[in-house]
Formats: sequence, C-alpha cells, structure tokens
Amino acid sequence: MEKGFLARIFGNSLSTIVIVLLIIALIMIIMRVFSILSMKKSKEYFEELHKSLKPGKEIMLTDGIYGKLVKVDKDFVMLEIAKGTVIKVSRYSIKEIID
Repeated sequence: MEKGFLARIFGNSLSTIVIVLLIIALIMIIMRVFSILSMKKSKEYFEELHKSLKPGKEIMLTDGIYGKLVKVDKDFVMLEIAKGTVIKVSRYSIKEIID
C-alpha cells in the first residue's frame, strides 16, 4: 500500500507538526486575552482620571512635567508649570493626578 502525499513529505512527524501548531495557537489566544484585559483596565483608569480633572489639581504629564491645572476644556487643559508660566497641553497627555 502506497503512503499518501503528506505522509511521504512529512513522514510520521505530521502529528507532531499539528500539535506544535495547536500549542502556538493556544499561546497566541492566551496572550490576546491578557492584552484585552490590560487594555480594558487602562481604559477604565483614564476614563476616571478625565472625569476628575478640575482646576487646582496637581497633575503629571506623560513626559514628566508637573503642574497645576488652571483651566479644563474638552480637548486641552491650561497647566501652570511655574509661577506665571501657563502652557496649553492636550488633556490626553495627562498621566496621573498627584493630589
């Protein structure tokens, strides 16, 4: 009896290849689930952060600049970084509220 085409090419290792591919697929699925959970947690954190932005709050931007909120608008905030020095920055660059 003649072996099939795949059996001639892969010999007895066809089942091994299938098992390895299944393990790789399982690892990719697990990584994707953890990624989705992490993104959900991050989204919830930043939604809460943006709801609590008010003038007078001390904040830190993503690039490490600290300052006090002077004005909060829809897409930007006015941030006092030194006495008399106010800059306009995107509200989405805010990393955390200090106080």
